[in-house]
Amino acid sequence: MDPAWITAIVALAVAVTGCIAWAGRWSWRLLRGTARFLDDYFGEPEHNGLCARPGVMARLGSVEDLLAKVVAETTPNGGGNLRDVVRRIAADVADIKNEQMNMRARMELFETQRAGREGKP
Repeated sequence: MDPAWITAIVALAVAVTGCIAWAGRWSWRLLRGTARFLDDYFGEPEHNGLCARPGVMARLGSVEDLLAKVVAETTPNGGGNLRDVVRRIAADVADIKNEQMNMRARMELFETQRAGREGKP
């Protein structure tokens, strides 16, 4: 066999081996990343002293429960939730502002009357 052929075959074998190694490494990384994603998605039970981690569906269930509580607190129901309390406080503040405005007007009236009395000889 010709040495050029042996060199070509060896070069081709090295190139093919390199491509297979590169593809294997790339595949291993992809497989490892997919496995990690699936572990996060489905959750992991408690093992080797690590705490259990809930999966995506369990987390979404807890988010739905929390959202239901928020909706219940922000929907009017006749006085028992946060929205009704905020409305009552807003009405009370508006009443206090009106009373303060009336008191200010009365005080200004008294001041003008007093100034008028003091100004007369």
